Amino acid sequence: MKKRSSEKKRHVVAWVNKAEWDQVLEYLYSKDSALQRFALQRISAWKCRYASSCPVAVDCTADLVRCQVLDRSGQLDGGDLVLLYGAALVRFVNLITERHWMSLVYTVPRIKILGLKLQQAHLQRECHLI
Repeated sequence: MKKRSSEKKRHVVAWVNKAEWDQVLEYLYSKDSALQRFALQRISAWKCRYASSCPVAVDCTADLVRCQVLDRSGQLDGGDLVLLYGAALVRFVNLITERHWMSLVYTVPRIKILGLKLQQAHLQRECHLI
């Protein structure tokens, strides 16, 4: 049986519906710590429900918000907060820069085909010539 071209592609996600997604997003960026804690609990439920479906960006953002909530609550001392913030920020930065490195995976074979030295390729790539 052929698929119709007008059919929407379906993706399995951890949240129940778009309304839950929107609510968690709104609460996550709220100034109210109680709403942020609720959003963090929902994200934890998503990870339990379907761990591989929870986007890494959501997980990293939740880590940063969790640090803020713990910071405001005064439950942790300065050293522990430094470690938590550091780990969350490193993970977040790694997520952002991952795109750059993944694109190199596809660029390196083209470099070999063109016969360029790797340093030249990096320079050209930074100048958007490749």
